[in-house]
Amino acid sequence: MAVGGERPLKRPRRKRVTADLHDFRTFPAAGESDSGQPFRESVKIFLNRQARVMYPPSVLQSLTAWQMVFQVGDPVGDLSDLSPLVVPMDVVEEDVTRSSRSVYCTQCRVVGWSGHPVCRKRYHFIIRADGCSVSGYQKACTRCGNLLYLSESRCKWCDSATPMEDFEEWVYAQFEDHTHLLHGVVHSNGYGHLLTVNGREGGSKVLTGSDIMDFWDRLCKRLAVRSITVMDMSRKYEMEYRLLHAITKGHSWYANWGYEFGCGSYALTLDAYQKAVHTLSTVPLAPLLLQGRGLRTRLQAVIAFYQSLSDSELLNIKDLFSFLLRLIHESSTPTLTKATENDLKSGASKVLCACTQNDVERVQQAMIKVLLAASHKTNWVTRYALKGAMCKTASPELLNYCLKHLGGKFAASGMVVQTRWNHDSYDVEFR
Repeated sequence: MAVGGERPLKRPRRKRVTADLHDFRTFPAAGESDSGQPFRESVKIFLNRQARVMYPPSVLQSLTAWQMVFQVGDPVGDLSDLSPLVVPMDVVEEDVTRSSRSVYCTQCRVVGWSGHPVCRKRYHFIIRADGCSVSGYQKACTRCGNLLYLSESRCKWCDSATPMEDFEEWVYAQFEDHTHLLHGVVHSNGYGHLLTVNGREGGSKVLTGSDIMDFWDRLCKRLAVRSITVMDMSRKYEMEYRLLHAITKGHSWYANWGYEFGCGSYALTLDAYQKAVHTLSTVPLAPLLLQGRGLRTRLQAVIAFYQSLSDSELLNIKDLFSFLLRLIHESSTPTLTKATENDLKSGASKVLCACTQNDVERVQQAMIKVLLAASHKTNWVTRYALKGAMCKTASPELLNYCLKHLGGKFAASGMVVQTRWNHDSYDVEFR
């Protein structure tokens, strides 16, 4: 209610806490760099402008910690719960000359950089899997048992001193933790190592592996990093992804960001690696499907099953695993854009470019006649047997397409073709 003609005070507008945060998927922007500055100068300028000091050198003997906080996309829904959309990154400067640990870098020795001079400082860039920062962890007081932050030197309940060596040891333990979403270390000379990348399968709830690699690539360009190494130990779908991706794409997953073959174990050369990838990719599937008179093996059944799902013929290992990865990607994508749907439709139509719809109807009606003829002797006909009976009537591509869409077709008598998966024979059956 207004008093004395004055307007009532307006309710203060709620300010979004993420208004000043950078977007993880776009930071740092392309073109942002301190031109002409080496890494040792660029990283100092970058931290002074973008990061917040968490622990200065006076707190820890050999470590200085900064923190940066990013938002992932725009918040949706209730603004009071922004935790899934906020990603903190810790940047820890390690002074190896003041540390009790070795001044030599194990990764440099492995990749052949032992001839580089030992740098006094190296910088660790860490994004933890639990979304917490170094400053958010607590420990129990040895005297009263109350929880204290790791950086607190005295307990605020019993006023007992807590040794800072425990906190320093805990920070050093984070350097050996392989569960981080991102852990990269760069020496002050600009040479560094990408130690850990974990996406959705590694525990990330928001970021994918590609999101993290895109961010790391932009950050390295922004800081004028000279060279980065990575030991490819990636796994995906419970498989060695460095092998799976090499077979399907011809190169490692990290090659999408410019990483090239450096050195292999047991004196493996680049030529030997490329020959091995080519040999595995071109292994034909036909010899694996030779059945003879025995029962079909599980491997043969699995290959035949995915061949029946594919609109194009799968000739070798590369075709098979490329098709499998496409199925996995499509099943993990909740929604498809209209452009993607059009691409899939156009891809399916390319299979029938050499034949017409009349050819499809003709072959499917012939298959239905085979099923009707076999209905007096057995109830179900396997896909392998039906395709064998029709092998001389059409091309393998057309037969695969017709078998894939045979279920639900009507016969002249009004009967409907039914399909099922037989767990004993590992094959699709029709009747």
